Amino acid sequence: MLSVAFIELESPGMSESESGKVISCSSLNVSRNGLKVELEEEITVGALLQLGVELPNADEPLYLVGEVRWTRPSEAVDGAWVAGFQLMNANNSDIKHWRDLVAQLEAN
Repeated sequence: MLSVAFIELESPGMSESESGKVISCSSLNVSRNGLKVELEEEITVGALLQLGVELPNADEPLYLVGEVRWTRPSEAVDGAWVAGFQLMNANNSDIKHWRDLVAQLEAN
């Protein structure tokens, strides 16, 4: 199931002049505890990053925290990267709602 995902690579600073860095990518695979994405740049294995994911059966994006478990060059798109995230039970995240929606998708 393909969906759009947003990854916050750098948080904005305390002042208004310091912006963060968010990239858009496509999810290639989702599970209750993980997410596989294709993106335009390599990311650091072990990094804990904030994610926003738009699932087809969700009314609005779900906000999650994930650890980058692995990366590799994409076999499908030249210059792109594929990364795997392990989703975390983080405060103020939508992990419970995520797991419920993914379970619904898997049941269909």
